[in-house]
Amino acid sequence: MVRSRGATPDDSAALATPEDLVPAWLAALVLVLLLAIAVLAGYLIRGLLVDDGPAEPAEMAVSEWQEQVAQDPDDPDALLGLAYAMQQDGDLEGALAGYERVLGIDPANQGALYNKGAVLLALDRGKEAEAVLWDVLEVAPDHVLAAKSLGEYYIGQKHYKSALTALEPVAEARPEFADLQYLSGYSCEQLGLRDPAIAYYRKALEYVPDHVGSREGLDRLGAAE
Repeated sequence: MVRSRGATPDDSAALATPEDLVPAWLAALVLVLLLAIAVLAGYLIRGLLVDDGPAEPAEMAVSEWQEQVAQDPDDPDALLGLAYAMQQDGDLEGALAGYERVLGIDPANQGALYNKGAVLLALDRGKEAEAVLWDVLEVAPDHVLAAKSLGEYYIGQKHYKSALTALEPVAEARPEFADLQYLSGYSCEQLGLRDPAIAYYRKALEYVPDHVGSREGLDRLGAAE
């Protein structure tokens, strides 16, 4: 009688059944999942150790733009990107300084000019913002956002004639922007200019039929259709 010998390492593969073998795709999937868990654990551990959470998108954008600026401190596009990222992250003073750096290199940069005005408005520095936004319109006479910001600023101050001065040329050049039509109409309404106000409100509704402010304006003026 032949006595069976114990299985050696070389024998184990030969003794395994097809059901015992792990498919290659399954082994690869398990490895990927383990790596993902390890990366996630690293982020969680970092948050626990430094007592903060994972970086917010705005913070990450600031870091990325800072790296680009470090590579070329005189690149206006990189400086503009960094300033905007700082603005989005809530660092208004830092953003303002960044826009100033861009304008030092490119005084007519529309993005830097407009965003500088927007930051100044957010900082309640209205007079400075007013001057900067007019600079935008001097560089780009049909700049919709600059006209809208000025219009809203003047309406907030109840300076309706000044609002029309800022709004009307751009509203005429870019009639598809219903907000400009509405703000122009509202300014006319406050000045007692009924017919022009109605015309502006109706023009806004041509492009945005459900523009609430314009419909309410027509209701106030007894001109609702």
